[in-house]
Amino acid sequence: MKKILFFLLILTGVFIFSAGAQAAVLGEQVNFHVDSTYDSTGRSQVTATLRVAGDYIYFYIEDDYWDGLTGLYKNATREELEVLADEFDQVIYPKERAVFGSEWNPGIDNDSRITVLITKLVNSAGGYINIYDEYPKSQIASSNEREMIYLNSLVVLHSQNKSFLAHEFQHLITFYQKTVLYGVEEDVWLNEARSEYAPTICGYNDSYRNSYLADRVDVFLEDPTDPLGEWANNTNDYGAVALFMNYLVNHYGQDIITRMVLSDKTGIASINEALISLGYEKSFTDIFTDWAITNYVNNCSLGEDNQYCYLNDLTYQRLNVDYSASYSGFPNLIVSRSSSVKDWSPRWYRFRQGTVQETEKDTLKLEFIGSASNANFKVPYITEYGGNKIVNFMSLDNYQQGVAYIPNFTSLNKSVTMIPFNVLKQSNFTSNDASSFFSFIASSVSDVPVIEEEEEEEEEEPIPSYPEGSLLRAIGDYRVYIIKGKYKRWIQTAEIFNNYGHLTWDDIIDVNASVLAQYKEAWLIRADGDKKVYELNADGTKHWMNMTAEQFTLTGRRWDMVYIVNDWERDFYKTGSAVMYQ
Repeated sequence: MKKILFFLLILTGVFIFSAGAQAAVLGEQVNFHVDSTYDSTGRSQVTATLRVAGDYIYFYIEDDYWDGLTGLYKNATREELEVLADEFDQVIYPKERAVFGSEWNPGIDNDSRITVLITKLVNSAGGYINIYDEYPKSQIASSNEREMIYLNSLVVLHSQNKSFLAHEFQHLITFYQKTVLYGVEEDVWLNEARSEYAPTICGYNDSYRNSYLADRVDVFLEDPTDPLGEWANNTNDYGAVALFMNYLVNHYGQDIITRMVLSDKTGIASINEALISLGYEKSFTDIFTDWAITNYVNNCSLGEDNQYCYLNDLTYQRLNVDYSASYSGFPNLIVSRSSSVKDWSPRWYRFRQGTVQETEKDTLKLEFIGSASNANFKVPYITEYGGNKIVNFMSLDNYQQGVAYIPNFTSLNKSVTMIPFNVLKQSNFTSNDASSFFSFIASSVSDVPVIEEEEEEEEEEPIPSYPEGSLLRAIGDYRVYIIKGKYKRWIQTAEIFNNYGHLTWDDIIDVNASVLAQYKEAWLIRADGDKKVYELNADGTKHWMNMTAEQFTLTGRRWDMVYIVNDWERDFYKTGSAVMYQ
């Protein structure tokens, strides 16, 4: 796995050039600061000698590593770096700058060449950059005061060494284009996505077999549900961003990369701005939806303008995700499942009959219930029968609830794949973002209900008249809810329940699930005497609603959803990232 050390630090907003720098000379020896986290033995400094120089690049090799090589490996290493320097000068440098823009040149060191240090890193790290090197020592004592890349000595003779170097060079460009020019920090996931696409720009994925892209496809297929925006610097993170960027550029061209890099915006906002400037009507959310469907069907004959397939060597045989879960046995089976997902993390749930049957219950009914307070779910679904696939979308109401009916499900031996994902969070991604709760029910019914004409609007079924504070539990379920008006709130643990002296287990009323379903889910709490409103997640975390009262209302949340709790319960939940108005 290749890890990136990517610190974005804006200390003063003013970047200082080192004066009077001169070109380095082959054979010169330099003491470099290194990151002990990535160093093979935890060192913070190494001494290295300049062994190879190109028109735009220096290669320094750590002396301890060099001295440990035999004469044969020294010659092989030097020759490979000479080839790599030539490749950088003639391919990586001009091609990446044509798409991403320029790095900081001559930069902090007043030298037009970038520095690459070949050093012994931990086996899991192929390379990294440390943006502290872009600041003067007067601000950061450990700065090397260079535009600098660190490469693991293990990758020098690796067949993909050019791709590693291309990846890291994009990071240097992004630092200049975003941080130096605009004083903003690029979202890590998008910075990595562009770096993952850099080898393609340079032509290193033109032959798919054993390519950098082929490796990323393997990584992606191991966990295709990895959240796109969250960045924990795990192997799976790279697979997701690599494949998304590949799909994006496949369909919208390399100009979209150039536009997003040159924008003063970051993350999703920069992609949306780029799409508008290029005349596209689709948004980032629309494209992510197409991508989530593509990863399952990867079929150019579906949809419009090949929207549900990759347009390069990534054919269905090479890239198609498996379902997250599969359910069969209809019409006798009823599936009821609950789960939680992070934003921009799809799931693929398949429902199938298996054999043709004659039955009165020939319609599959899919019910989806998302968290109304911290989610914006999209639920496309794919119906397949007789070798044909049709893409549809479930319509959700303001409470994140929706229903879809698939007629002739049993008699025509259809299969249906539902793909729910949450698209609420648009920025401020972290290494561990909050999750959102959802559930679904799949059952067989006799027919599709007739939709009444709008002028004959059906009256809503009245909410059961249980008094405020009632404790309800669906028959056969373990979850206990406390009622407030038309809302229900799940009491997540027995410990929470027992910390309210007025609540007793004998007061719990067991009701039919249909009765409990008439109440809307509420996840908002506020401690008595505290003005802060928190949103709860099913994972036991609380998230401060960091927004104005007006913004709170604009998100679709209602003040009567807020439950008053005691200080103990508020403090019981772990604090997660705040919810910001997007």
